[in-house]
Amino acid sequence: MRRLLITAALTGCASLSLPAGPTLQADAAQLTLSGRVPATTVLQTAVKAKTGCAAAPAWKQRKTRFGISLGSNGGSSMGQDLKAEQKRFGTRIPVVRTWDNTLPMRTSWSVKKKWYGKRWVVNTIRIAPRTVLSGKYDKRLRTYFRTAPRKTPVFWNYFHEPEDEIRAGKFTAKQYRKAWRHVARIAASFCRSNLYPTLVLMGWTADSRATPTWTALNPGRRFVSVYAWDPYNGALGDATHYERPAKIFRPVVKASKKMNRPWAIAETGSVRVPSDTSGTGRAAWLRKVAKYSRRHHAVFVTYYQSTRNGDFELRRRPEIPVWRKAMG
Repeated sequence: MRRLLITAALTGCASLSLPAGPTLQADAAQLTLSGRVPATTVLQTAVKAKTGCAAAPAWKQRKTRFGISLGSNGGSSMGQDLKAEQKRFGTRIPVVRTWDNTLPMRTSWSVKKKWYGKRWVVNTIRIAPRTVLSGKYDKRLRTYFRTAPRKTPVFWNYFHEPEDEIRAGKFTAKQYRKAWRHVARIAASFCRSNLYPTLVLMGWTADSRATPTWTALNPGRRFVSVYAWDPYNGALGDATHYERPAKIFRPVVKASKKMNRPWAIAETGSVRVPSDTSGTGRAAWLRKVAKYSRRHHAVFVTYYQSTRNGDFELRRRPEIPVWRKAMG
């Protein structure tokens, strides 16, 4: 405890998990008697940290990075998936999209750090809003954020694509927003500038005809660093042609800019349409996706390497070289 308080006084950014009240005052008094730190300085710094840490650190880079969604097919660990995808593409994968449907995580951050290294990580935690709001998972959430990587961006997301659950009546948009803010405040308590809260919604939700609307799900830009989306060329694997990326992505870019925040693509993909037996059409589409994303300064774009709901997986030429070049 004393070490934490000294660090707070010297750096001006204390962990918000410091206890308030008599315990904090007693430790401050002991530090004062030792002649190391004035009690008023410790207390004022702790209070400042509680109110001064941004819930959504600003993302300022403008160069787009491309990557892969891992763990989509099941059966193997994300570390094994990453190794397999790197072998498939023959290059380092700069961004990995991952999921944790339980807390504690199935695999701890201490192990995942060895897999991911300095790659950007886009990671989802998925807990029912009612459970989050009950406070039952607060300790586990603090462990999740406390042990997360420190030297690379972590674009964390709470409950990606909640639209189906809301339409099914499992929880409301209001409960979702409140739970999101609750998780974001816990993350902010660590004053970590590399933890970027990233809202991930279906690409369709940016359409004005969507139910629920994306604005109903938006916890507010004060709690979101990046607005990310999952737009597909035929999300159910039923594409009959390759739609222009501008038409697919324009609504999500517009919605993100409305909030004065950067945008990203957490998942995208397309099956080979029936007439594209050689794959040259999908390769051309991927090239256009990369070009559009760079031109409009997406933060990241990860491709959905999966056979779930359709064969989106890239396995061979001519498509593999296109995405390898984007990642390179």
